[in-house]
Amino acid sequence: MIRSAMFYLNKNKAAIFETALRCVRLCREKGIEPIFFEEDREDIGRHLPELAGSRFLQQPDHAQVDVMFVFGGDGTMLRALDLYLNAGIPMLGINLGRLGFLLETEADELSEALDRLLSGDYEVERRMMLQVEAQCGGQIIRAYATNEVCISRGMSQRMIAVDAYAGKVLVDHYIADGLVLASPTGSTAYSLSAGGPIVCPGVSCFILTPVCPHTIQNRPIVLPPDERVTLRVDMKEMREGIQLSIDGQAVCGMRNHDQVVVCRAPHDALLIRFPKERNFFALLKDKLSQWSL
Repeated sequence: MIRSAMFYLNKNKAAIFETALRCVRLCREKGIEPIFFEEDREDIGRHLPELAGSRFLQQPDHAQVDVMFVFGGDGTMLRALDLYLNAGIPMLGINLGRLGFLLETEADELSEALDRLLSGDYEVERRMMLQVEAQCGGQIIRAYATNEVCISRGMSQRMIAVDAYAGKVLVDHYIADGLVLASPTGSTAYSLSAGGPIVCPGVSCFILTPVCPHTIQNRPIVLPPDERVTLRVDMKEMREGIQLSIDGQAVCGMRNHDQVVVCRAPHDALLIRFPKERNFFALLKDKLSQWSL
């Protein structure tokens, strides 16, 4: 039963506080307690003073929070998943952006969405996540990724060389502008732009896609989800500017022989879905048609 909802807000969206207030009022009418992040307390008090007496938490707690409402666009959902995957709380994406490929409902559908939550008319979709450990410039970086991990030439004007291993077996030596390792969710993001295959979200796997490879023999490869995939910079002549990115966000510069190890995360993303026509294939058609404009 849904008794409480934690609000994850993209405060850069123009209508965020107006939408959050409307959702709070609907929640209270329907018996759902709204909870906010402690880091948002000052902004809530300034923009929505009537909510100053709400409950605030430092982190989402599964014992106190039944669902997380994510207000924003796909990038907002990516950040929420990367930060709070371990909480094990299902997330409902409320679209304040454009297509909202990962999001499930629109701001003007909030009342209906809450009714469906309360009546149990929803499913929780599980999506494979990536667990990332990188050695970059002498530091260790650990993170989760929803879409992809990428090593790219960054600010360099020339191609880079990266070795990819599945376990201890060399998959290939890539000379390219970059190398993308994507999840099924990420198969419709950067990997798709680089020529990788589209994978249904329910198919667990890794997609290894070179970006503008030097030779046409370097083709995208689909790897099983139980592999530990290692991407290692292997340059004969090292150049400055090689970049590690996770879910489209630059993380750090890379030196020669730095590497990234990626495996399946111990937890899947939990996304609330309502039975309706707006399924994966309908969204995919919408996305591809937008690209063709």
